[in-house]
Amino acid sequence: MHTILDWGQVTPEGTKGNEFLYVHNHDLSSEDKIERTIRFVVGRLQYYKMHLPPNASHIIKFDIRGQRLPHNVEELISAGIKAKLGESMHFIIDFIK
Repeated sequence: MHTILDWGQVTPEGTKGNEFLYVHNHDLSSEDKIERTIRFVVGRLQYYKMHLPPNASHIIKFDIRGQRLPHNVEELISAGIKAKLGESMHFIIDFIK
C-alpha cells in the first residue's frame, strides 16, 4: 500500500500556463541519496497531482553543479522516476550542469 503524504501548500518555483517548474539541489553522491531523491520527487509529484490542474506538465530540474557524481546519475534518476510514475503524469527531467 502506498501512502501519499500531506506536503502542505503546492509551491513550484515557477509556472507558465499549465506547466509547473521544480528545481532540486540535492546531494546525489551515493546510491542511497539518489534513491532518496527519487522517492522525494515521486512523492511530491503524486501529491501535486491532487492539487494542480488536470493534465499539468511538470518540469523537474536537478542542479548538479559542483558535485562529484557517479557517471550514470542522470540515467539512474530519470529511469527511477519514470519507473515509479509511469505514464500517470507528463513530466520532463533536466539537469543543470
